[in-house]
Amino acid sequence: MKHKVKVQVPVEKKGLFGIKKTVMETRTIEVDGKTYKKMKKEWENRPYSIEEMMFYDDLFYGD
Repeated sequence: MKHKVKVQVPVEKKGLFGIKKTVMETRTIEVDGKTYKKMKKEWENRPYSIEEMMFYDDLFYGD
Protein backbone atom coordinates (compact mmCIF):
# COMPACT_ATOMS: atom_id res chain seq x y z
CA MET A 1 0.00 0.00 0.00
CA LYS A 2 1.29 3.46 -0.87
CA HIS A 3 1.23 6.33 1.62
CA LYS A 4 1.71 10.05 0.95
CA VAL A 5 3.99 11.64 3.54
CA LYS A 6 5.13 15.23 3.95
CA VAL A 7 8.86 15.47 4.67
CA GLN A 8 11.31 18.34 5.03
CA VAL A 9 14.19 18.18 2.57
CA PRO A 10 17.32 20.37 2.67
CA VAL A 11 17.64 22.39 -0.55
CA GLU A 12 20.41 24.78 -1.63
CA LYS A 13 19.15 28.15 -2.89
CA LYS A 14 20.83 31.32 -4.04
CA GLY A 15 20.38 34.19 -1.65
CA LEU A 16 21.29 37.83 -1.81
CA PHE A 17 24.37 38.54 -3.99
CA GLY A 18 24.41 34.91 -5.20
CA ILE A 19 25.45 33.42 -1.85
CA LYS A 20 24.22 29.84 -1.53
CA LYS A 21 22.32 28.84 1.58
CA THR A 22 20.60 25.64 2.67
CA VAL A 23 16.90 25.87 3.54
CA MET A 24 14.36 23.23 4.52
CA GLU A 25 11.44 22.75 2.12
CA THR A 26 8.36 20.62 2.74
CA ARG A 27 7.65 18.11 -0.01
CA THR A 28 5.15 15.27 -0.42
CA ILE A 29 6.56 11.85 -1.25
CA GLU A 30 5.02 8.39 -1.69
CA VAL A 31 6.40 5.51 0.39
CA ASP A 32 5.46 1.86 0.79
CA GLY A 33 3.90 0.41 3.94
CA LYS A 34 7.14 -0.84 5.50
CA THR A 35 8.90 2.53 5.13
CA TYR A 36 5.79 4.34 6.39
CA LYS A 37 5.72 2.29 9.61
CA LYS A 38 9.44 2.91 10.12
CA MET A 39 9.05 6.69 9.62
CA LYS A 40 6.05 6.77 11.96
CA LYS A 41 7.97 4.89 14.67
CA GLU A 42 10.97 7.26 14.34
CA TRP A 43 8.65 10.28 14.57
CA GLU A 44 7.08 9.03 17.82
CA ASN A 45 10.52 8.42 19.40
CA ARG A 46 12.09 11.77 18.43
CA PRO A 47 13.13 14.24 21.16
CA TYR A 48 10.95 17.27 21.88
CA SER A 49 11.65 20.46 19.97
CA ILE A 50 12.26 23.78 21.71
CA GLU A 51 8.75 25.00 20.81
CA GLU A 52 7.16 21.88 22.29
CA MET A 53 9.18 22.23 25.50
CA MET A 54 8.14 25.88 25.87
CA PHE A 55 4.49 24.93 25.21
CA TYR A 56 4.53 22.23 27.88
CA ASP A 57 6.22 24.57 30.37
CA ASP A 58 3.51 27.17 29.81
CA LEU A 59 0.78 24.57 29.99
CA PHE A 60 1.85 22.95 33.27
CA TYR A 61 3.85 25.69 35.02
CA GLY A 62 2.27 28.82 33.55
CA ASP A 63 1.04 30.34 36.81
